[in-house]
Amino acid sequence: MKVLIVDDTKTDRLLLKLHLSKLGYEVIEAANGQEAIEQFVEHSNELDLILIDVQMPYMNGFEAVKSIREIQEQKKQEWLPVIFLSASAEDTDIEEGILAGGDDYLIKPISQKVLSAKMLAMNRIAGMRRRLVESNRILNELATTDHLTGSANRRAFESILEHEMSSSRRYGNRLACAIFDLDKFKVINDTFGHDAGDAVLVEVVNRIKANLREGDTVGRLGGEEFGIILPNVEEGEILAAFDRYRCIVADQPVVHDSINIAVTASIGVAVYAGEEESKEVLLKRADESLYEAKETGRNRVVYHP
Repeated sequence: MKVLIVDDTKTDRLLLKLHLSKLGYEVIEAANGQEAIEQFVEHSNELDLILIDVQMPYMNGFEAVKSIREIQEQKKQEWLPVIFLSASAEDTDIEEGILAGGDDYLIKPISQKVLSAKMLAMNRIAGMRRRLVESNRILNELATTDHLTGSANRRAFESILEHEMSSSRRYGNRLACAIFDLDKFKVINDTFGHDAGDAVLVEVVNRIKANLREGDTVGRLGGEEFGIILPNVEEGEILAAFDRYRCIVADQPVVHDSINIAVTASIGVAVYAGEEESKEVLLKRADESLYEAKETGRNRVVYHP
């Protein structure tokens, strides 16, 4: 468990650090409220608990924790336990600490037995918090990832596309979107079996993922149909970029159970037209270009600038 201790008195910090280290906790330090915020920002993904003094120069503990809670809310971070440390036992101070975002309030001087017991309780909370974070990560992955190929599923793909459309409107960057379909995929399933068909889908996605630029997205829209999003792309690069993906799919057969399976893809491309165009219209235009690619011979890219 990693603990941030915040106190302007060096002796108090040292005593806290020694005691927590003996209990097996990793400790980082801050000498005032502003330093506490800076340490939190730097270590937020590692911290399990903050122990913070109330009365400090520059920024007191209450103000620092309020700022930390605001940062957590803005970044949608999981709750981090905070214990205030103070020489004041006034009810109003304890109430203010809880309202500021604290979870507990200990009166100085702090008994080592009480601190040890509190740390044990916080360790349990930290364990539950870590399990919750991991569970949420897994659930989010299940909700946004295609279970077979590991690419974005349709829901995630469309969400990313909407985000990139918003970015394109804001910054004026060109955004290209393509839908591609594996040619005669039913023949692959019928000839080699569905296991082979699944292997083809996985290999095609892996090949494309390995060649995407940072920020590009590939997603499975359903069956053997996929989408690719290329944000911030120059007009002169669009056709060449998607033709490169076509070649990546077609140039080498997929090997499954020592059998070479030839695979090609037809790709339809559309460029986002700007604020007046919806996600649905953009995808429909890409789909119309895909239909044209399949009707005019397959294994080709159709893009109408």
